[in-house]
Amino acid sequence: MDKRLTDLLVAIVSYVTAHEGYVTKTKLLKLLYLLDVEFYRAHGKIFTGFNWKYFHLGPWTKEFDPLLEYLLAGRALSENVRQHADYDARYLHAEERVDLRMPFDNYKDEAMLKALLDTWGPSATGEILDYVYFRTEPMEHGIRNEDLDFSRVLPNVPETYKRSASAKTAGELSKLRRELGQRITAQRPASTFQFTEPRYDDEFQAAMEKLDNGNL
Repeated sequence: MDKRLTDLLVAIVSYVTAHEGYVTKTKLLKLLYLLDVEFYRAHGKIFTGFNWKYFHLGPWTKEFDPLLEYLLAGRALSENVRQHADYDARYLHAEERVDLRMPFDNYKDEAMLKALLDTWGPSATGEILDYVYFRTEPMEHGIRNEDLDFSRVLPNVPETYKRSASAKTAGELSKLRRELGQRITAQRPASTFQFTEPRYDDEFQAAMEKLDNGNL
């Protein structure tokens, strides 16, 4: 078995359960799929190497079951069965904790997985299934029982520009605004139009200060 993949599954289970989430077989499979989507978004290839297909519960791969059974047989993972009126739920647990950095060669990919698990680890399986079905590109463009096409995944887009907060005080900013207004007025061509200077109330000034401090 590929040690990167065995480390990955145990790391996911141990991290999610350590952060008060739960992991079932279906949830673990969908988390692996979401990792492959984000890994492809960053690198143009999937991490697991699985052959993902569009199945009735969303993305599925035949490589997953043997890998999970191997970990259960070797007791790296264990299952606890909780019986309910209509179904039996099988919850996975890691016998020993594996750090998220173990499957990866660099911190950026570890951080990618951590962000994914922080988002979806506490979520119910149904919520993840809904997102997987309708919000991930391979499934959006998928055909039932056919291979999923990860080339549909959009690449990372640049972060939206966010203006940094000004280091100047409110008084300095007010003075600069007045000076700018005076310069603009001085450069205007002569006109018979009588301009009435607007009156700015306290609410307007407070809003402008928030804008200057990057709080809006």
